[in-house]
Amino acid sequence: MCFLAVLLLRRLIGLGEFEKLLRDLGFETVVRGNVLEARKGGAKLEARLEGDKLRIGTSDYGEDCLRDYDAIYKGLVELDAKPEAIYFTSPYIYSYEKRRGAAKKLLKRLGIEAEEIYSGYCG
Repeated sequence: MCFLAVLLLRRLIGLGEFEKLLRDLGFETVVRGNVLEARKGGAKLEARLEGDKLRIGTSDYGEDCLRDYDAIYKGLVELDAKPEAIYFTSPYIYSYEKRRGAAKKLLKRLGIEAEEIYSGYCG
């Protein structure tokens, strides 16, 4: 699993609006009832919109995972849906370092065990 997020939308949007957002981000989409399935490269995303709650889950597909989540969240902000994360979980931790090893030292100091993978950490 790359990430699982449940967002509360302060302004209701339709599944069609969310589907357009994902298509604009480069996903291929299919709607089945109130479930939206989307693919991008090796990524598979499944979203369920139920009133003011949007549940998004993805398969495990590497370092673009959290970038996609960030783009989706920012897209919802642009739609003025006023998203608020109720629940978010992901095994990935990404950091941008000015000096190599700075993030690893910080994670160690915080007591977080993480393996270095791709260009980030997993823990």
